[in-house]
Amino acid sequence: MQFSKWCHIFKRENISALVHSLTLSVVYVPTKELKCFMKDLESGGVIHDDYTFDLLNSQGFIVSSAEADELYFSEIYEKLRSDMTLELLYLLVTDGCNLKCSYCFEETPEITKTFKPSLMNSETVKRALDLFASQISLYGNPEKNKVIHLYGGEPLVNRSAVYDAIDYTKYLKSRGILPASCQLAIVTNGVLLNDEDAHRFADNKVIVGLSVDGPASITNRYRLPKKNDLIVFDEILRSFRILKKHGVSIGLSVTLTPDAVNDFDNFLKFFTEGEFSQVDGVSLNLLHYNPNIFLPDDYYQKAVACQIKAFEVFRRLGIYEERMMRKVRSFVNQEPMYADCGVVGRQLVIAPDGRIGVCQDFVKPRKYFPCSVYDSSHNNLLETLFNEWKDRTPFNMSQCLNCPALAFCGGGCPASAELKTGNRYNLDERACYHSKQVLEWLVWDAFEQLKLT
Repeated sequence: MQFSKWCHIFKRENISALVHSLTLSVVYVPTKELKCFMKDLESGGVIHDDYTFDLLNSQGFIVSSAEADELYFSEIYEKLRSDMTLELLYLLVTDGCNLKCSYCFEETPEITKTFKPSLMNSETVKRALDLFASQISLYGNPEKNKVIHLYGGEPLVNRSAVYDAIDYTKYLKSRGILPASCQLAIVTNGVLLNDEDAHRFADNKVIVGLSVDGPASITNRYRLPKKNDLIVFDEILRSFRILKKHGVSIGLSVTLTPDAVNDFDNFLKFFTEGEFSQVDGVSLNLLHYNPNIFLPDDYYQKAVACQIKAFEVFRRLGIYEERMMRKVRSFVNQEPMYADCGVVGRQLVIAPDGRIGVCQDFVKPRKYFPCSVYDSSHNNLLETLFNEWKDRTPFNMSQCLNCPALAFCGGGCPASAELKTGNRYNLDERACYHSKQVLEWLVWDAFEQLKLT
């Protein structure tokens, strides 16, 4: 018998927390007792602590051999891989935007020719939704939620396509072609939003992700208008009030800029003490790779610490925070995560001209958009799209296998890794900082919660 290679130990004062990086099982043992137990186990002699042995053995921390350890890994990997099903549609109704945010990751891919924004027409909207319905019937899991994201660019630049998508989704649901539970969501900068938009969103239960980066001084610094007379924060606040008036479900999409990190206490108050605290959720997002943005060397470490601090505050106030909750759910439910991104086979991305791709980050150059909704046949569509992406998981990346956050990470953004390093199988450093720091925090937060029970 021996300790599993997937066993990692965190220590604090006189307690050791053993974390199984494949199953996310956690066991807390007094450090002194653990040292004695490990000495007995390594010597091959009599185990004097039967309770600790039975506990660690039942949770997979002790294995019969290295071969058994590797077999267990293979079984988990293959199960997670086989459980990847198609559940998401990103309908890019335009690849243009009315803002020019300084950190926008859509500006990162290299474009070899002059870019001219385009708008999706009604026929393409319908073909895209028909395609999604047919593909999820073949490759989706009926027990999992289906979500249609109305996306861009700024989707309300093409308001007619947004309305077409809402109406046609409703029609497909009424016919049983799309499941009744299929959710519609839209991410908007709010500048163009009006009462009619909010009325339609409310009537059709469209979830709105409203982009705002904190107080006016921060938001207006990064979220820049293409028209010089526009004050972006004022427009976001106007739109927020319209959405609230109509009873629309609102989630805030927030980028953690260096300014936010450096003055985080005041930044956090903006989301907990004012109008913007009255929302259904918040997503605090780390900056994507952008060669035009300089980040301090300690940005990611500090930004993740801010995410954790915000989660502690939001938890007390009953505010849902998406980025942290992904990890919390995985940890609490002991559900290993194959990938944190849909490019492994969970999503279809439709460009304004009907091209079908895997990732919205590459829509402007139309890279990785090999097919079209106008093709006469879509046989083997998922294999064509995801063949080069489906194995992009920490479970298949040698640099991730010894990490305690292996089953907890999801690998971050493959596009960000490719754009920064030239290879999607390289690390997305944002995910490394986020997963490692959040895992250690969760381990000890759970321990504190256990002490209170």
